Amino acid sequence: MKLKFVMPVILSLMLVNTTSAADVEGGVNVEPVIEETIFNALSHTEITHDLENWEVTMTLNDAAYNNNTTFALITQICNNEGVCLPPEEATLSTVDNRTFTSAVTTIVDHTYVNWRVKATYNSDNDSTEMFPSSGFYKTWSDCWLEDGEWGGDGCPESAILVDGDSDGLPALGIMATFTAIALAAVSRNE
Repeated sequence: MKLKFVMPVILSLMLVNTTSAADVEGGVNVEPVIEETIFNALSHTEITHDLENWEVTMTLNDAAYNNNTTFALITQICNNEGVCLPPEEATLSTVDNRTFTSAVTTIVDHTYVNWRVKATYNSDNDSTEMFPSSGFYKTWSDCWLEDGEWGGDGCPESAILVDGDSDGLPALGIMATFTAIALAAVSRNE
């Protein structure tokens, strides 16, 4: 009996999750507001290319540096078929414990590199904060597919023509599969 109430909630959450992705505009990088982070300078590769490095340089602001704040850079690469690799912690290099660099190699046919920072405030009982607080910053590739539309200066003409009739709804198929499995589970339990 309880599953009849749980199922609509699960389906609603799945739909909410897909609509939040619609807020992203294809080809437009999502950038941090530096003043709202632990950094006073940040630069990165503006447009990524398949099998090349996405590079970033970040310099801690005075408050973060003086308080021995540490951080992790988390990256995730997604492809043009709507599949994202699991998020991974990137390797950081530094000479002075103030300016850090990192490089992550992209994959073939990638859409963008997602990235975020997890700060640990060592002077505040090791409390943590995420930048951004939810989701990811985003750096788009030179050939991307978003909502059935191709974009970027690096797309081969053949890719656009072959996939030009794509309806751009891979999430719909995934949702339908999960829904069918969930409904089968509910039916079996009744």
